[in-house]
Formats: sequence, C-alpha cells, structure tokens
Amino acid sequence: MQHGSSAERRLLHALASGDSSAIGAIYELYGERIYRYTFRMLNNRADAEDATAETFFRVLKGSRELRANGAFRTWLFRIARNLCIDKLRQHKLLELPTDTSYGSGEEKAVLRLAVRQALTDLPLDYREPLILCDLQEISAREAADVLGISVPALKSRLYRGRRALRDKLSAAMEKAL
Repeated sequence: MQHGSSAERRLLHALASGDSSAIGAIYELYGERIYRYTFRMLNNRADAEDATAETFFRVLKGSRELRANGAFRTWLFRIARNLCIDKLRQHKLLELPTDTSYGSGEEKAVLRLAVRQALTDLPLDYREPLILCDLQEISAREAADVLGISVPALKSRLYRGRRALRDKLSAAMEKAL
C-alpha cells in the first residue's frame, strides 16, 4: 500500500472513530515491516515480537488522537524505535545471535552472522539510519523525522555508518580467511 493512501486514511479514520477492528488491517499493512525493523534493532526474535506487539497496542491506545495526514508511518516507526531504545537500555549487553548453525551454505551463514554482528556493534546513531534507510527503504526525509534530526544530519550519519559497517565487515572477513 502506498504511503498515505486513501485506504490507509480510511483505516486510520475508522480506528480514530473507535472501530478497533481496523487495527488488524493496519497490522496487515505494517506488521511485517515493524517486526523486521525491531528485529534488526534488537537482534533478538522474542524482543522484536514483544516490541512489535507493543507498538500496535500503543497505536490502538492512541487511536483517538490519530490524524490521517500522511505522517502515520513516521509515527508508527517512532513508537517502534522508542520501544527498541528502551529495550536496549534494559539489557545493555548485546548477545551474539544464537542461530549459528553452519550446515550447508556455511559461507552464507558466516557472512550473515558477520553482517548482523557488525550492524549490532555500530553505535546507535549509525545503526538506526542504516536500518531505516537501507534495510527498511524509508526515505531520508521520513527517517530524519522518525529520528528527530535534520535530513543533512541523517545523511551524514548514513555516510559514516556505511563506512563504519564496511570497515567492520572488512576486518571480520580478514579474520575469517
């Protein structure tokens, strides 16, 4: 569904009018994207599921104040982001992913693990723009709104984050060889 489409506006209006069944349709639209975002932020399936569920619970709780003005997706990702940051503060120790089963496709598994770990090791200021823009494919303007920063600041963080990620991956690959 296109950002800010008429179907989205109808759903948001229904939700704001007290039709709680509209949350299911909104979840159908955004649930998978929010889950992927929270999983990449938290690097933990259970925490990502909790954060996704809590995001939509908060949408339902705040539905009376909803405005179908095209900024819904930004608001939704901002809720998810804040929940992720809270969760990261709760357990500062970032765990290594447990899915390190190296059967067939060992190199793919090693690379996937290296990318995930390198992303996890980046400072949050670099990790968030990379996840929003490069993995979630959100526009720079919208990502800047989600993060509460200017577009030039976002682009600077993206550039530095991509460079830091590349450096971490190069170092990890050299160790693996």
